[in-house]
Amino acid sequence: MPSEAQEFINEVWGLQGVAYLVLGLRYYSRVVTLGWGKFALDDYLIAVATVIYTAESVAAYFVVAYWKGFANNGMTDEQRAALDPNSEEWQLRVNGSKTHVIGLILYATLIWVLKGCWTIYYARLTEGVETPKRLVKWAFVIMPATYVASMLVAFLKCIPFDHQWQINPSPGNRCMPAISYIQTIFVMVMNILTDLYLMAIPVPMVWKSHLHWRKKVTLTMMFSGGFLQIAFGALRCASILLVGNKDPAQSGYWSVRESFVSFVLTNLPMLYPLFKNFIEKVNSNISNSGTNGLSGRGGSNGQAYRLSSYPESRSKPRIKDPNPLPEYGSDEHIIACEEESRTASITQDSTRAEVESNERQVQSPFQHGTSHGQVVSGLSHQEHKRSLSNSLSAGGILVTTDFVVSEFHETRDTRRGDAYLDV
Repeated sequence: MPSEAQEFINEVWGLQGVAYLVLGLRYYSRVVTLGWGKFALDDYLIAVATVIYTAESVAAYFVVAYWKGFANNGMTDEQRAALDPNSEEWQLRVNGSKTHVIGLILYATLIWVLKGCWTIYYARLTEGVETPKRLVKWAFVIMPATYVASMLVAFLKCIPFDHQWQINPSPGNRCMPAISYIQTIFVMVMNILTDLYLMAIPVPMVWKSHLHWRKKVTLTMMFSGGFLQIAFGALRCASILLVGNKDPAQSGYWSVRESFVSFVLTNLPMLYPLFKNFIEKVNSNISNSGTNGLSGRGGSNGQAYRLSSYPESRSKPRIKDPNPLPEYGSDEHIIACEEESRTASITQDSTRAEVESNERQVQSPFQHGTSHGQVVSGLSHQEHKRSLSNSLSAGGILVTTDFVVSEFHETRDTRRGDAYLDV
């Protein structure tokens, strides 16, 4: 076996192992933040993607290890006519071409399944924000449509279908799966356009949010991973078109590499809270500061909290931003400024009441069917002062509670997992 082929085989299984590790970390992160039994649809869909990715890697392995990189291309008409149908090379080329067909279908299926994971994730992330939500709804139409179009090209570019492993006479470029121009270019174009569309959903939200600019840059880099996918897709296309006729295995090489990059990038948003909390814990231990070794704002254990179970602050009351970005535990949603008028978000700090007499109640807009987007006012500044004065003069107990109310998380948490951005 040539050294290049052996190196590729080592690369294939090395990338496969890293992919399994990434998947395991994703599920660990989801269990830590959500608990068992609260996985979202994309958590199950990514498992399907893992199976497809494994099958694609096996196909690439067979092309190189068993069929020695042969396919029905890279031959002159004279060579085709001289090749004995009973020879080993004939069988290698036929089997190699068939495996290329399978590998290309698996490659396209995996890429679009991963796009489906992104779409489902963005559906949670943009809930309650109108403009991005419309883009997500269209994504649920665009992604399946472009996948079907890619499959139609794969199956209809060469008719009859079995000409894709024909040796003699030459079936033409359309029927050479390892170097088919129409399939390679069409899939690349659809892949690039859909990647750009998906990136256009979260990035504007990030830059219109109240996050610090450094956090905006971090999230933008994470959500712009599609550019890296585009780069690998372009390299795959170029290698197939330029050197594929001499080395048909190039199709398998770059398909596996692009698939690996796409797989890791798709899991990155779910790994972000895990690595962030780990880094914060290490930094906190080094500096001997923070509580229980964590400096996260959502709780000492990185756990996500619903509104009803949001932990009370044990520290002194703090002055808060009157228009904060809603965050709870590891569950932080990005809210665009242009949609603030549609988002009911209030922060009532230092609500004071006497335990032995008329206790003041702050009601959630969810308790009495408040209409979507209604703003609930808290106590006025003068009422705070009178309440505090009466409580202290009567020797009452001072109760301090922080409430963060957002219009779009209570009912949603109970049915499916949330999009986590612990920034």
